Amino acid sequence: MYPSQRATRGVIEERGWRAGTTLENSVALLLSRYRFKPADVAQQHRIGSYRVDFAWPKLGVVLEADGWYHRSPEGSAKDAERDSWLRAQGWVIFRVDDRHGEESLAVQVAQAARLIRMMQADPASWGPSRWVKAVSQP
Repeated sequence: MYPSQRATRGVIEERGWRAGTTLENSVALLLSRYRFKPADVAQQHRIGSYRVDFAWPKLGVVLEADGWYHRSPEGSAKDAERDSWLRAQGWVIFRVDDRHGEESLAVQVAQAARLIRMMQADPASWGPSRWVKAVSQP
């Protein structure tokens, strides 16, 4: 582990998050930036036989931090199968990755955080038709 990774892990744990992969730690720090607290978010949450990186069970929302494995043919196929099952159970899945750098990751997490905050403010009004409109807004 590089010194910067060790330092990030320390900050994560200091803030009450569960340390995970380097990418999961980055996402946790970004969620903190958007004022999510570890008590608000279930980390490494079990849903059926699956484990998800971050979840808001009351809202039925999952946020997955996808590293290099998820871009492989095997990882991509497993994700598609899992996402299909989760959606059939009523879960909404956000996937973020660092493939285009930290700035891109920050934008992706910001978009997900914005939608999750909107859902928390008015959970009853969120249904499938609302998602298309919300995602397409700047």
